[in-house]
Amino acid sequence: MLQKDRTQDRAPPNFFSKLGDKQPIRLFNTGTIRKLAENEFLFKKGTSDKTIYCVLSGTLRVVSRNTDSPGFRFKAGDFFAETGLSNRDGRISSVVAENNSSVFCLSKAAFDSLEFETQEAILKELHDMALSRVQTLEPQKESARLREAALTKYIKKFREPLGNYARSEIIVNIVKNIPRLPLHVTHLIELLASERASAKEVAALAKQDPSLVVDILKTINSSRYALQTEVTDVAYAITYMGFNEVYQIALSRCLMKLMPDSEGFREVHRHSLFLSYVASELCQSYDRKKAPLLSAIGLLHDIGKTVVLLLRKQNPKWSLFIEMLDPPTLGAMLLKEWNIPKQIWRTIEYQAYPAFCPASEIPSDQKANIALLYIAHAACDHLNKVSLDAFDHPYLDDYLRLLRFDSGGVEQIAKQNILPGLMAKSNRLPDFMLKHLALNLLAERGH
Repeated sequence: MLQKDRTQDRAPPNFFSKLGDKQPIRLFNTGTIRKLAENEFLFKKGTSDKTIYCVLSGTLRVVSRNTDSPGFRFKAGDFFAETGLSNRDGRISSVVAENNSSVFCLSKAAFDSLEFETQEAILKELHDMALSRVQTLEPQKESARLREAALTKYIKKFREPLGNYARSEIIVNIVKNIPRLPLHVTHLIELLASERASAKEVAALAKQDPSLVVDILKTINSSRYALQTEVTDVAYAITYMGFNEVYQIALSRCLMKLMPDSEGFREVHRHSLFLSYVASELCQSYDRKKAPLLSAIGLLHDIGKTVVLLLRKQNPKWSLFIEMLDPPTLGAMLLKEWNIPKQIWRTIEYQAYPAFCPASEIPSDQKANIALLYIAHAACDHLNKVSLDAFDHPYLDDYLRLLRFDSGGVEQIAKQNILPGLMAKSNRLPDFMLKHLALNLLAERGH
């Protein structure tokens, strides 16, 4: 709150002492004084005022990313303008009082009314203080970089590489005892992952499994598609439905047969199906040719978790050992054993790395696919109303830049690139997804 009564406010002894005897007093009387209570904001990120500030008493701190973590502090005698003298539209961070504080405020109009000599002195003071802050922050930045590198190295060291799993007789036997996917489904995955698939080729593979053909025709002739004429040609059905739908039908059927019929597995499968649709839509804005591949990766990305569920059910006495297994590595090992294409199992092997590792540090030749899976995962969380906390996604912006998405973040991608595409296919989506999407649309409209 601005105070009009100035009788008890005096310029501090060192208030622009370089200006001489009288100019600091005239400058002080040109501005206004603002009293701040503890935890009261001086300004918030995005506000557009051009005020220059000087702390007269108390302490203020910078708050970034809307968190309460301590940032840079301003103490008595500190001047700061941030974007006050630039062409930026809004403040780039927020400033809040740590305790009861008093701040001198010089508006743009008040600054423009000052003599040139006074303006020059203010600008020099701001420049010197900004330079001092840079010199203070530079060692802190380097220290943070070294800590980040050390933590990343530490985490990578203790994540089990696939080679270590392959040398474990127990894990190798576990993987070999899990039934394989039918050969025609493996060939279907290879065909669609190659980005050269045709409806005729996919139909030829599908026909090797009569029950899959039945499921495809049952799906296209269901109320979800509401076609006026019954479809009996599987090749036409595949062309009409799209390869992603065929992927989802074929893989879902096989996984349901291979894995235990439990609520835990069904929950993993629902999440994988949701992610498969989201990843496919994300590819429409990045590279449409990758949509079938990312759809398959989405469906298979948590297969390691389903193996853990299966082991837990079959071997309850091994619970401690089973909980120590890394699902992405276990899933990648299984898919490699099944002769699934490398770009799929390698992406799944390194899918957890973006949570603790910048894109440049991922030891894989599948960075784009890993980034797409990671962003699709974050978009799924957003659509499911899971908060995208900066502590859980410290490198999210790094992966968005890798995929050449703009700075709007996952929220904008979900709203502009994913949600419209999903709603256009709403008649094909499972009921549990429709409920989530309906909630998102209601939230957008303010209901």
